Amino acid sequence: MAFAAPSVDELFGGVPADQRVDRFEQFKSVLSDCQNRAISAASRGEVQFVRGQGVVKSANPTTDLDALRSEMTTKAMTPDQAADVQSALDRLAEINKDWSLTNPLSSSVGTFGMVPYDLDPALALLVPRSFVVRNSVPRTTGIGQAAEYRRITGVSNSGSGGVANLNTFFSSSSVSSTWDNANITRNRPAKISYAADRHVVPFTEQGVSDSVTMQSQFAGMGFADLRQLSHTAALWAHMIGEERNLIAGRGTSANGYSGNLTTPLIANFTSAATTGGTLTGTLYYKVTLDTGFGETAATAEGSQALSSNTAVTITANTANLPASAVRWWVYSGTSTGVYTQKTSVVGSSVTILSAGSGSFTAPSSAADASSAAFDGLVATFTNTSISGYVNRLNGSLSTSEPAKEFQDAFQSLYASVISDPDCILLDGSTRRLLAKAIQASGGGNTGYRINYDGGDGVSIGSVVTGLVNEVTGKMVDVVASPYMPSGTALIWTKTLPFPDSGINTTTEVRNVQGADLTVIEWPVTSLNYELSTYQYGTMLHRAPAWSGAITGITS
Repeated sequence: MAFAAPSVDELFGGVPADQRVDRFEQFKSVLSDCQNRAISAASRGEVQFVRGQGVVKSANPTTDLDALRSEMTTKAMTPDQAADVQSALDRLAEINKDWSLTNPLSSSVGTFGMVPYDLDPALALLVPRSFVVRNSVPRTTGIGQAAEYRRITGVSNSGSGGVANLNTFFSSSSVSSTWDNANITRNRPAKISYAADRHVVPFTEQGVSDSVTMQSQFAGMGFADLRQLSHTAALWAHMIGEERNLIAGRGTSANGYSGNLTTPLIANFTSAATTGGTLTGTLYYKVTLDTGFGETAATAEGSQALSSNTAVTITANTANLPASAVRWWVYSGTSTGVYTQKTSVVGSSVTILSAGSGSFTAPSSAADASSAAFDGLVATFTNTSISGYVNRLNGSLSTSEPAKEFQDAFQSLYASVISDPDCILLDGSTRRLLAKAIQASGGGNTGYRINYDGGDGVSIGSVVTGLVNEVTGKMVDVVASPYMPSGTALIWTKTLPFPDSGINTTTEVRNVQGADLTVIEWPVTSLNYELSTYQYGTMLHRAPAWSGAITGITS
């Protein structure tokens, strides 16, 4: 009877849901690698399957030659024929004895000789990939050129949407109301009020292309199917690009998205000479803000004379450093207009210690948003006009009260809209900082405990997989993504806490051509096989007030 292949959940049931697909892809890759190695070995005659014995390995030319010599004694050969064959076998045996890196073949390209080597029958696709967001956001089908949705954001006594509370006490014997018709008075309770809005979100296009020359395709036959490899690589490139866009994409305000940040002013950044570096003369610098999608235009140039000092500390006025600027860049050099170093800053200040040796051009135009893009999670959750909680920390996580910053966010979100977040999405370094903050607390009376279970050996380290929401008691998953901006944590409510909201999920991807992308193989018009991927849709954020962000988390 046939056996059904195990499902992803059966294989990796104990792994968090957002990691199961990645684990399954790794599992399939290992199986494919084992199969390819077995096929390669079989094609070289090194292994074979013998009924009743199983896999049999054989790869010893000397043994094979000796066996052939022995078999000759049982064959009907004349003495002359046997002598000729023996002479040929002796020459083969001599070649086998004398094989080296240079004998019997030497190559000017490399020292290969006739020594056999293990050549895999296919190219390895060593492409790091992670789909934490893509695999957890529902994908629905849309129509037309844009998605439209309307929301009731507040009602009397809800404390949301800017709607005032309404006293529900009344006396039916004395109340008079004319709210429905000014000419008719009725004894009815006061009428409630609403707040509502309408969103029209245009669909955007995504895609990548690749090509394989006919010469490459035919030259690779018998080794690798380069067209198939091109298809696979294009799919991965598209999906990884979409994952990055779902996290850090940022559209322009003209299309209804968050839009560009205001170009920073050099007056909002102060400099001071200090010690500890190797700078001399004068340091010249410009500053840009970065949304995670791209940089703003640079400021005017600033300068700092060093005199006897050897380093320069540049500090931002935090009142002019928006939370949407997940980091800022300093272009610096010791000659005006010539920038030999580009430094990333997550917090509120940075010290430049050396002139650097690179060559960088400070951008003159904004690239922090695009008219062809939609808003991802970072742009939405750091937008103070729609997000439920935004905090630019400009410092390190608390060690006296580990995870205080997140508990403050939980409390604020609960107080505003009774939010009960599901997930904290952050980068790997920030997740480690959270673990270090708990370790640095030293156990004490912090309410945290770390258990080390090393089995027969010793295990050192800890990892934070979840935080208990101290307001609601819910366990909030802590998930790392390699594409999250450093020092940024998103507090994500995926489903609303009340089932009659009319919203199944707060975030979704809506594509016109269906739940996923389309692959197009173009007609052959030249000596190339060309293909493109295409996706037409957008990302919808139906309830950003139930989510939030903390940026500027430093080490």
